Amino acid sequence: MGAVVTGIAFLSALNDRIATVFRMVALVLVAAMTGSILLQVLFRYVLNRPIGWTEEFSIYSMIWMTFLVAPIAYRQGMNVAIEVVLDQFGLRGRALVELLLTLLVLVLLAALLYFAIIYSQRGLGSLASSLPVRMFWIYVSMPLGMAAMLLVGIELLLRNIARLADPSRPLPAMGSPSVAAPAD
Repeated sequence: MGAVVTGIAFLSALNDRIATVFRMVALVLVAAMTGSILLQVLFRYVLNRPIGWTEEFSIYSMIWMTFLVAPIAYRQGMNVAIEVVLDQFGLRGRALVELLLTLLVLVLLAALLYFAIIYSQRGLGSLASSLPVRMFWIYVSMPLGMAAMLLVGIELLLRNIARLADPSRPLPAMGSPSVAAPAD
């Protein structure tokens, strides 16, 4: 069990760092997207000279933001969940169900990562329509987000294994104060 707890501590620290970087990049992208949209409004409606690249830039920024914050949401349990069924189980039963669900999610994420890598590679040969950027740089957000979600999933799997083995044993904290879920 010591190896599991050590693995949890390592992945928790790694995922904290990844979440901090991803959150900062996502905030920069929100600011850049907002700025480009305001620029487009200014040029289109005030100067009557629309800019062609701002819409595409905003869409690609949104794609990147989605894949950057998805691992954070997954780790903090902010995805849609139906907990009525889980509430019917005791600590060990709940840990077992969560373990099985986490395994299913990991299999799905591994498949998505595989296909996201293939899809990203296809973007090496094409350019964005209004930006001088290879589509690879847009598509690479998918495998990056999937890989980060896999790391989170492995951390959650180890936490479920530890809870299943000993539900009363305290585990390393998940999330630093800068990336922790808001208090209820």
